Amino acid sequence: MIRKVCLAALLLVLAVPLAALPPPQAEGGLFARAPCPASVQSEDGVECGVLTVPENRQRAGSRMIRLPVVIFRSHASAPAPDAVVFLPGGPGGSALARPLSVKNNPFLATRDYVLLEPRGAKLAQPSLGCPEINALVGVIAAGHLSGKAADTARVKAAMACRADLVAKGIDLDGYTSAETAQDVEDLRKALGYRQWNLFGLSYGTRLALTVLRDHPQGIRSVILDSVLPPEANFDEHATANFRRALDAVFNGCAVDTVCGSMYPHLAADFTELVARADRHPLAMPGVSGSDGRSVTVRGAQVVAALYDALHAPSAIGRIPAVIEDSLDGRTTELAGLVKADQGPSSFTWGLRLSVWCAEEAPFENPSRVEQQVSLAWGLGGIDERTASPAVCRAWNVAAAAPSENVAVTSDVPVLVFAGEFDPDTPPEWGRGLIPHIPNARVVTFPGQSHGAGFNPCGAAIATAFLHDPGGSLPLDCVLKMHGTAFTTSGGAKEEGQRRGHEKTKKPTP
Repeated sequence: MIRKVCLAALLLVLAVPLAALPPPQAEGGLFARAPCPASVQSEDGVECGVLTVPENRQRAGSRMIRLPVVIFRSHASAPAPDAVVFLPGGPGGSALARPLSVKNNPFLATRDYVLLEPRGAKLAQPSLGCPEINALVGVIAAGHLSGKAADTARVKAAMACRADLVAKGIDLDGYTSAETAQDVEDLRKALGYRQWNLFGLSYGTRLALTVLRDHPQGIRSVILDSVLPPEANFDEHATANFRRALDAVFNGCAVDTVCGSMYPHLAADFTELVARADRHPLAMPGVSGSDGRSVTVRGAQVVAALYDALHAPSAIGRIPAVIEDSLDGRTTELAGLVKADQGPSSFTWGLRLSVWCAEEAPFENPSRVEQQVSLAWGLGGIDERTASPAVCRAWNVAAAAPSENVAVTSDVPVLVFAGEFDPDTPPEWGRGLIPHIPNARVVTFPGQSHGAGFNPCGAAIATAFLHDPGGSLPLDCVLKMHGTAFTTSGGAKEEGQRRGHEKTKKPTP
């Protein structure tokens, strides 16, 4: 489950090569220095290492696993004693999957910045990669599988991956938020920080809240961007959250003088576009998968393209024009948003399923989860769930304790970032923390989406918060944000106005 300038550059670095897994040991939380990879820019103040921890602390004699760590030392002559540790999204995302530099990191002016690869993620050892599921995701995105057939294929792929990982000796019950939270605590102690600050993104916010619940003594403050609270039951609301964000675009266009007059029936036109694509798949010249097959653009693929656009603030303002142009047969811009089947991704689905099927599925209402793929949403049957009940039954991990589905309470200062058009974690979820965390403050960014604070304004607010978690925040930059500027297609103007007139004129007696 987060893409922009400034802070976004902080999330990425290349692989740390690891030796074979060590045998079982009596204790975990052992940190050792290790060479930084050659692909990481050779800059002063970058240190690397490996954290060795038990795979499953609930089982005696559990083997040890290895988690790469990258530490960026502060530029300050007298750095603050409390570092920032970043917790990535997912679950299944990597903290260290691409190159990362110390440049443009606003936190390093005052304090260290630490990245820990989550257990089971791409560069951890072991990694819970599922190539069967990764390949299937591309096939579904390209429109070659949908509905029940797609979910049946997901179940089959999950069973195959599970069998492969278990055959390798991997204990799938050891990959949970609580275990990862203990990894974070072990690393804090191993590196010698009395306290530090958590910075979580998307699922990383849930992980940060878990650390805050289980190990509050080590936390000075918390920054949560795009909140996924443990009590949210995400898959009961996955499509509803997307629909909310899309409706926010339609409503924003309606009250915009130019956009509203150009596209007076945008919501209805979107519905017609999805229905038309389901009746006759749209032609997408030049769009094909890595296997050479053309991408089949039905309603779900149209909706998926707009879902991706909702994640890019620069693209949100173009959504009305994309809809209207496509309805008029001009699909060039839509083609640029449609996902081609580009082969397997690097996402570690085994980690995602172990966390999700232990901590979310046991506490969700299966009928509500199934309703999220209903055609009644007007979204072409798109499946925005993280894992269906059938997939979680196939993954077959132990259910987490009921406490994993309960709101976290704390007096620690918390800064919450939310985006107006976030299709995954709505602003309401961020505001919902306040009754349980009285020292939480919520900043909603107009025109922004998932990863709302990944912009210069968010960086300035986060830096001020870290300097004084209880002090005032420089919110002037938020007040100056103009939100989404809707753009229109000149080619669609005449046709859009014609269709608007035809829909609004009274019938002839």
